[in-house]
Amino acid sequence: MSKTTLGFIFSGMAYLLIGVVMGVLFLFLPGTQRLANVHAHLNLVGFVIFLIFGIGYHILPRFKGRPLFSERLAWWQFWVSNIGLIGLVIFMGIGAFQPSNGLRYVAATFGALLMLGVVLFVYNMLRTLVPPARR
Repeated sequence: MSKTTLGFIFSGMAYLLIGVVMGVLFLFLPGTQRLANVHAHLNLVGFVIFLIFGIGYHILPRFKGRPLFSERLAWWQFWVSNIGLIGLVIFMGIGAFQPSNGLRYVAATFGALLMLGVVLFVYNMLRTLVPPARR
């Protein structure tokens, strides 16, 4: 497996662990339920989507019988997506206890970075899976 594939799988498992621990803490620490959006993003984006990225990079090119369009682009996508998700959940978490428009804008900026990571994945997969047009 490539380092990108492993990076997405390992980071996805780390996000799952953090998200599940947060869910358990909701039972014991009053007021932490305000972090439900952070918990959801860690589990759904951090675990589910990142695992899909990792498995997609490993399996989809093999199904098509073609090499990945760009491993370098995949590596950039790994970092852009991780930075986007980490920044998003940090500022969403702070904003849950100290709401302000400034924090929302910062969180939205990190969310846009995460969205860019998704766009990079889709582009890399399309270039991998869709054959070039014949002239």
